[in-house]
Amino acid sequence: MNEVIGGYTLRRLLGRGGMGEVHLASTPTGGLAALKVIHPALARDPAFRRRFEREVAAARRVARFCTAPVLDAGIDGDVAYLVTEYVKGPDLAQAVKEQGPLSGGNLEALAVGIATALSAIHGAGVIHRDLKPSNVLLSPLGPRVIDFGIAQLVEHDSLASQAILGTPAFMAPEQVRGEPLTPAADVFAWGGVIAFAGTGRLPFGGGAPGEVLYRITQDGPGLDGLDEGIRQVVERALAKDPRLRPTAQRLLADLVGGTRLATATEVVQRTWTGTTPADVRPGPDPRPSSGVPPAPPGSMVKPKRRRRWWPWVAGAAGLVLAVAAAVTVPALSQENWPYEADFADSWAIGASEGGSARQARSGYELTVKPGWRLWKSAPRQEPEGGVVVSAKATLEEGSGEYGVWCHGSARTGDRYEFGVSGSGKVTIVKRRTGTRGTTLYGPADAQVAAVNRVVAECGGSEGKVTLRMWLNERLVAQASDSDAPYGPGESGVHAASGATGSARVRFDSFALRPAGT
Repeated sequence: MNEVIGGYTLRRLLGRGGMGEVHLASTPTGGLAALKVIHPALARDPAFRRRFEREVAAARRVARFCTAPVLDAGIDGDVAYLVTEYVKGPDLAQAVKEQGPLSGGNLEALAVGIATALSAIHGAGVIHRDLKPSNVLLSPLGPRVIDFGIAQLVEHDSLASQAILGTPAFMAPEQVRGEPLTPAADVFAWGGVIAFAGTGRLPFGGGAPGEVLYRITQDGPGLDGLDEGIRQVVERALAKDPRLRPTAQRLLADLVGGTRLATATEVVQRTWTGTTPADVRPGPDPRPSSGVPPAPPGSMVKPKRRRRWWPWVAGAAGLVLAVAAAVTVPALSQENWPYEADFADSWAIGASEGGSARQARSGYELTVKPGWRLWKSAPRQEPEGGVVVSAKATLEEGSGEYGVWCHGSARTGDRYEFGVSGSGKVTIVKRRTGTRGTTLYGPADAQVAAVNRVVAECGGSEGKVTLRMWLNERLVAQASDSDAPYGPGESGVHAASGATGSARVRFDSFALRPAGT
């Protein structure tokens, strides 16, 4: 049986590093994620635990632009773990080793993508500290930077400890000297990574770590063979004096003429996946044709250095669809699970004092009168043990909140509600008919979209129920209840209006399955 850590089922080992192991894991919502297990010796250290909580909180503030965002983290017994988005594709070091250096549009897209990621990281007050080719994953839609801020988790008391955690070839001179770091150290590493990607060589050569570190502080980088269009930007980034280096925002301005991260991300995706010729181009299309896509317009590739597109880029649309299919279908733990509603199988419809419920095309719609709350049961009992309930919903009219509930009873009104409001607040509430309910979590801020996927997990043991909530694949709330906790029963959807206006909520999907499957 596969090991489970923090509710995530480990599927296979992806790699090992100085901090621990990285596993491909199944999430409680049925998706895939990358789970880093920190070395137990570190996880048992109280000082490390404090740093872990602080650095993870900072990393979770980083915007998603060209990064693999942190989805969850925690300490399960003596195991500290960090969960990030799973990125399908090789890392930059592996790709250059197997396919050779990048050039032209691919190299430009890489440079813009990593600069975009650094802008997002620095904008959240975080310094990466260990940017290197193996921390850049190459997805079908462009590069994704990982492990930002993780090197800070272990205190650096000596140059030797820095060399273990960092990679000497990409350390800034001030990092080599043990001086306090600023975002400029990441910009230096950016220059080194782009130089390596464009030439296939380390910018300050190889050899013993001490020799490399000496050349970083004393010698200039070797940039022969790097595309001229990007060489000047790389040279400025590799300035010995951190005050002379451009910021990540300045890099973006130099590379794409602006600093908006959303715009830069669009540039990366358009350039990375290939486009039609400029004079007939209908607009950005992230779906390359099968086979080998044409080189991007404006490419600076010289004929003698033209590189073939890497095979994992060709047919990216098919890969994305295959991955999506793999991560959205939960594994079946027994014959009748998961239950997935079509809302025609005995879901309640009709009007009541508080509002109405009806089938709306392939979905289910609740209209709630001012000051009322409606909750509707799925026509399926929960499995014994833990349960995961999910729904995709839209607040189509008015204000209020909506979501899913579990461990409930239509007869008594007992239930745990997981709600999201139109104003971007999430809550977990223990409810009983005729009472205001007990708030177990929130209200807390969360990022909402026009259509939101709400996932709730209700599990328990030894007189306590553990409750967790995800919104659009991000863990946003968790709580526990040991005060006469509710057990397995019914589950369903709910909606509530504000005090002065009605609300209309449409549910496009609903699913129910045992936890851990």
